[in-house]
Amino acid sequence: MSKSTGASTNNAREGYSSPTRAVVALFALLALGACNDAITLEIASDRPVPSAIDAICVAVADSSMSGGHFGRAYRLDDALDHLPQTLRIDPGDADGAFAWVRADRGGVPALLATANVDFGSDVTLSLPRCQKGGGGAPNAVGTAAGPADALLAASTGQGGTLAIAVGADGTAAILDARSGALVAGDTPPLPAGTPVALVAADIDGDCDDDLIVATTMAAPVIWIREGATFTAGASIGESPVAALAAADVDRDTDVDLVIGGGNMLALYLNNGAGAFTADPSKLSAGSRASAISALALGDLDGDGNADLVVGQAGPPLVAWLGAGGNFSPADAVVPPVPLDVASLTLADSDGDYDPDLAVAVRGAPMRLYVDRDGRLEDQSYVRLPRPIATDVRAVAFGGWDAGCAPDAILATADGAPTLSGLDEGGFAAETTTTPASATGVVFVDLDDDGHLDALVSTNEGVRWLVR
Repeated sequence: MSKSTGASTNNAREGYSSPTRAVVALFALLALGACNDAITLEIASDRPVPSAIDAICVAVADSSMSGGHFGRAYRLDDALDHLPQTLRIDPGDADGAFAWVRADRGGVPALLATANVDFGSDVTLSLPRCQKGGGGAPNAVGTAAGPADALLAASTGQGGTLAIAVGADGTAAILDARSGALVAGDTPPLPAGTPVALVAADIDGDCDDDLIVATTMAAPVIWIREGATFTAGASIGESPVAALAAADVDRDTDVDLVIGGGNMLALYLNNGAGAFTADPSKLSAGSRASAISALALGDLDGDGNADLVVGQAGPPLVAWLGAGGNFSPADAVVPPVPLDVASLTLADSDGDYDPDLAVAVRGAPMRLYVDRDGRLEDQSYVRLPRPIATDVRAVAFGGWDAGCAPDAILATADGAPTLSGLDEGGFAAETTTTPASATGVVFVDLDDDGHLDALVSTNEGVRWLVR
């Protein structure tokens, strides 16, 4: 490497409490060097630990793609049972760096913070209780880019935050923001068939977001992020699947995978280096699911373990509760209402840190199920503005406007309506001009300015919306 970015510590240094000294020692994994120009990186939050954040993944990467990259996940327990925590970063030969921290709850990402580092002053990565965006109404920036009718995912790593669009026509693109416009770059070749699922997850434990792509004619394939590009890796299983979900289900800081389709449901455990092994003893569909079309993982009951919700193409939702990597059927978690599910989103929709469930239903109004002490209660007609959007394909939640409450954006056959979150937990419709015939949505800080943007996939390509 021509440059290096390092985290270093001096064990004789005074002024650290023992938890902070422990985290500094844990982070000292890159090439050590003189600390004359070292800065302090602080990870801070006013969210409670561990009920809102129980693990973090911290990474620092040289601004030069040929430079160093350090990333590692830590559970917030024992000596590291609170925030803030700090680490020292030695620049080595680097002129600048990009730093980020992902906050997890129950094995699932809950919040992300990023910062550019110039080594001129200390840096704080803040994970706030109240995530706010910009003011004003959403506006489209530039023209559409990338494939049409695409599945979307966001990936943060060395080189900043990117979006990946995988189109229905079998083409794909890496999307970035440059000079106020979307720029499309190349991806590895897609597996044979029509794309049906796309998930971003830290497969190899370096805190950047790799990808898993599923199509109708091939087993899911992993794309490993390397700098600002991706390289095709191993396949998961041997057969095509309809749905994917990722989470640290066994609480070992490695991201595991759940795959499904038809009456097949399987858990693949990560060995810590990005290799997966199926464990049929911990999860199977049994007789509970016959037409699996969507999966979602999140800690519904607040015990620190990822739970599973399965959507089907007609039959009712079904759920399993997780415990240390094992899953137990849980009939009482979701109402047994038949739904033709296009997608599931488990995310905090009302600011209480518990994941709620948004269900995109083909040809029918979307459903919003609010987490009530581990049970999902249908609050669609109470919390969603009327008329409730129909033929929704995808839903995203995030702090996008100037208020504290989470906001939402929907991908529907008639456009991408945006919803402003209300303090009491509901949503109000916004009057916005949005793209027609949307198939996917994602909130992502594409221009790395600290505020979320929205990307919407349409029949013309991907559109970039900002406030």
